[in-house]
Amino acid sequence: MIDVQSNINLISYAGGLTLVILFTSLAIFGWLAVRYRNIRSFEYQISVFIMVYLVGEILEDYKIPSLSTSLPYVGSQIHIVSAVFLAMILWLRLYNVRRSGRKMIDKIDSVEDENVNGAT
Repeated sequence: MIDVQSNINLISYAGGLTLVILFTSLAIFGWLAVRYRNIRSFEYQISVFIMVYLVGEILEDYKIPSLSTSLPYVGSQIHIVSAVFLAMILWLRLYNVRRSGRKMIDKIDSVEDENVNGAT
């Protein structure tokens, strides 16, 4: 027989654990963003993206009464903002690489037996 009371306690414990994990992740990526400080570095940009996404996740999962009445979908809207931010990061990086004339490593050339250099 299933004990309903223990399932309710497990669910409330899991919700609290999820919140702790989200705030821990937010702190880690916040520390990484402070550590990298250079706005042009990919690590900084990804850390900011993840922080914005985590804030949206926290606001979406754990509705704050004052925000949920005035802005009911603020968590989802923050997720959309973070997705647009990620798209801009990747597009601008691709644009800068192509504009500068550098080669991108996006092709995998086939390796034949006689083309292998330095292999024994």
